[in-house]
Amino acid sequence: MQTLTMILVEDDPGDAGLIRYALKYSGIDHALSWFTSLGALAEHLEENDAPDVILLDLNLPDSTGMATVEGCKALVGDIPIVVLTGHDDMEFSLQALEAGAQDYLIKGKLEADSLLRSVRYAISRARLEQRLRLSEARMAAAIEGANLGLWEWLLPERQFVSLNEQFIAMLGFSADEIALPQPVGAWLERLHPDDLARFDAALAAHLKQHAPNVQCEVRMRHRQGHWVWVMVSGHVASRTPGGSPQRLVGVQQDISERRAMAERLEALAMTDTLTGLPNRRHFMRATDYQYGRVKRHPERPVCVLMLDIDHFKRVNDAYGHAGGDVVLSAFAEAITGQLRETDIAGRLGGEEFAVVLPDTDAAGGRHVAEKLRQAVEAMRVALEDGTVVQITTSLGLTLMQVDDTRPDGALARADAALYRAKREGRNRVVACAQLAEEQPMQPKVDV
Repeated sequence: MQTLTMILVEDDPGDAGLIRYALKYSGIDHALSWFTSLGALAEHLEENDAPDVILLDLNLPDSTGMATVEGCKALVGDIPIVVLTGHDDMEFSLQALEAGAQDYLIKGKLEADSLLRSVRYAISRARLEQRLRLSEARMAAAIEGANLGLWEWLLPERQFVSLNEQFIAMLGFSADEIALPQPVGAWLERLHPDDLARFDAALAAHLKQHAPNVQCEVRMRHRQGHWVWVMVSGHVASRTPGGSPQRLVGVQQDISERRAMAERLEALAMTDTLTGLPNRRHFMRATDYQYGRVKRHPERPVCVLMLDIDHFKRVNDAYGHAGGDVVLSAFAEAITGQLRETDIAGRLGGEEFAVVLPDTDAAGGRHVAEKLRQAVEAMRVALEDGTVVQITTSLGLTLMQVDDTRPDGALARADAALYRAKREGRNRVVACAQLAEEQPMQPKVDV
């Protein structure tokens, strides 16, 4: 395996030692360089090859907060950055990502597994971002010089007087076809119904001189029936003596590939790549939405479950991280197979998962939680070498309350109930103390 070159920018020797310790037991072949400031990092980069990844503390002697991320990004360019922070706050973490980082880690929860997965995720995301930037650069070059769909629209007559071959071919036609649409309306009918209002608004704003041009991204129906994403950009080229717009000219660019890549990047940012479940950020947003529903409609209960794999460290120790990943993936598949489409399952980190059950009271939540426990207990996970692994899970249960502090209050109660389940023997469901029925649901045979 190729050695992973890493740079740690951290001014606290204690925290640096924890990173080194985590990397030592991560199982990856790595070379780590340690610097205590952005200035020292800049000097190193002037004389040495770029690393594979940067591990960056936000508070340094020569920079603090988001300015540290921005300064580091200016130095390292496309090299992926993993921010090390003591803030377990979703909004703060999103700010770090928007400033240029690819991922972040909470120092207080730093483990070898989480560090390794974060590094791999950051490298994967950086590569996808590079591909996206390259695609956008190609589009800009095309707009400047070639192969664009060109059109000229006489507004009073509602006719296109000029359409080039690229415009026509973009939607599956050729210039010499009898079936080629002529009136503007025939082409506008190809706009996706959900995009028509946006196009009409952009056009009206420009014709009323409220916007310098017409510009929007819309879908148009291809002759073969599928939808093509296009960027439409145009402006009024001439007006009547009375000032009314007369002629509109513009270009049209097929941006389907860029849109698809942007959607893949968005999915990557919101999805745990190992299990396919929503990651912590995505799950917390979805949970926050459910909390809002509880505030508006307290008569519609929302149940929250916290669960994790019992003795997962033993699985990693016995079968390695690759075997642990197979078990995590199988675990996620087992629990999602027991849920409704409206239920939300997410991976919060490591072997810790959570589930939100809309319109579900305590009794219904207990029923679902027990189904999940039984499904996991019945699992038989086959590893590549033929070894079969059996696991169990412990679950904590609560209901969202109107006076919760956002969704965090419910998650904290469910987490406390989960640890009660651990203390009482694992492989069981335990409700939080605030619920009327506090007795845990226990399996017939304790594992």
